[in-house]
Amino acid sequence: MKKIDLKTPEYSQKFEKAPIYAKKGAIDAVEITQEGLESGEYADKGVRFDDEKGRYVIDTFVMRTNADGKRQNVLESTRIVEPGEWIATNPKVHPTDVANNYVIPDETFRKRYESTAEPGVYRAKGMARIIKNDTGDSVEIMAPWGEPQYGDANCYFRAPFDVNNPDNLAEGDRYILSANDFFSTYGPADEILGPGWAERIMPNN
Repeated sequence: MKKIDLKTPEYSQKFEKAPIYAKKGAIDAVEITQEGLESGEYADKGVRFDDEKGRYVIDTFVMRTNADGKRQNVLESTRIVEPGEWIATNPKVHPTDVANNYVIPDETFRKRYESTAEPGVYRAKGMARIIKNDTGDSVEIMAPWGEPQYGDANCYFRAPFDVNNPDNLAEGDRYILSANDFFSTYGPADEILGPGWAERIMPNN
């Protein structure tokens, strides 16, 4: 396993040239409360009390397809959760998959998602520059939330794309996407938003 840093100038140059992707659709999400943590309300979303850290944490699992074609759930990261953050759940690719639950800070969540008519369902607004893992190996990074994050040789690297400031790569938000999460969550911007999307939604075009 290789330890890499996605914030280096080398990776900045790669992200600058990377294709732009848009999120495909909706996610389920719930805002974390202290009462919810203490009552165990989020246990089915991978939230538990970590005695060693003395804090509530969330275990995020991703699905990977093995060489034999079987799908396996793998622990991707564990991070501390706080009241006011949001637990997001991506759609499953296969009904038998383990749910991909992860935490988003409140400010980031409100920037990237908007509510729908269905309670608990939010539509993604986010866009990203994404490149495939180019190391030829499984990788470890220090994620923006301060914990290690792991990816296999088929994972992807993500940096945000802001239509209002397209040259700002927001280095703190660079992280790993499993191949499963990449294909289930993102699509080429031209396919999701339609041809000519940049001229329609980017203020400087």
